[in-house]
Amino acid sequence: MDIHLDLYRVFREVAKSGSISKAAERLFVSQSAVSQAIMQLEDKIGGKLFHRSVRGATLTVEGGVLFSHIDDAIALIENAQAKFAEMKDLRTGRIRIGASDTICSLYLLPILKRFNGAHPEIQISVANRTTRESIELLKRAVVDIAFVNLPVENDASLDITPLKAIHDCFVAGEKYAALADAPMRLADLQTVPVLMLEKASNSRNRLDAFLAGLGLALQPAIELGSLALLSEFAKIGLGVAATIQEEVQPLLDTGELRQLRFHEALPERHIGLVRMKNVSLSFAVKAFIEGMA
Repeated sequence: MDIHLDLYRVFREVAKSGSISKAAERLFVSQSAVSQAIMQLEDKIGGKLFHRSVRGATLTVEGGVLFSHIDDAIALIENAQAKFAEMKDLRTGRIRIGASDTICSLYLLPILKRFNGAHPEIQISVANRTTRESIELLKRAVVDIAFVNLPVENDASLDITPLKAIHDCFVAGEKYAALADAPMRLADLQTVPVLMLEKASNSRNRLDAFLAGLGLALQPAIELGSLALLSEFAKIGLGVAATIQEEVQPLLDTGELRQLRFHEALPERHIGLVRMKNVSLSFAVKAFIEGMA
């Protein structure tokens, strides 16, 4: 039975007001339009819905049963439309992000602060994971978007956008500060203790791959899961730390760490935004991405 929802809306209003004329006023249509809608609905449904008299319109027994269900159904539809409007207007919603702590500190924190200030009703969650783990969460629909260290393995299901350039570097504290006085060869790092991220990180894997292309394989004295810890370990003289220049720039500016210079140029990398192709993003996620500019 194909019955347009508008007919049920008219029926509902007449049933609630008990009057064709009052229903017409509330619906901003003519009385004849309301009467025709009721007659059309009665014809389609196959039975009388109202007793009409000079005092108004009262529901028949069958009309009362129909109204009890239609009233609930339309209320649900209206509530759903209201919820949709709230999401569209960014008055509610959620954003699920996958990102490492390094990317959060180097890129995401000011963006999160700005977006939360503008849209405090939007729920934001961040899963602190490595690049590989963040992409896995994205594929499993646990997060909506992921911020990763590029490059990543080619995958036709992913849409990847480079965002911010970052630069690998090696830094030293006071104990090894003399190494920064003149340019050196990357191979010279084999003569000093080197501090590096754990192999689970994309940054470590990409640096290892670059060095391997030069025929080098550094054996770190210490492996850590945090760039911040690498800096602290370098400051107290435990070795030379492989890190990201943008991460340690404040320490370089104060002189607490010194950056080593090399004859070979270390490659530039990027932080990137990754999303699934052919997967529609929510209003909140779209607004978040648009607000990153």
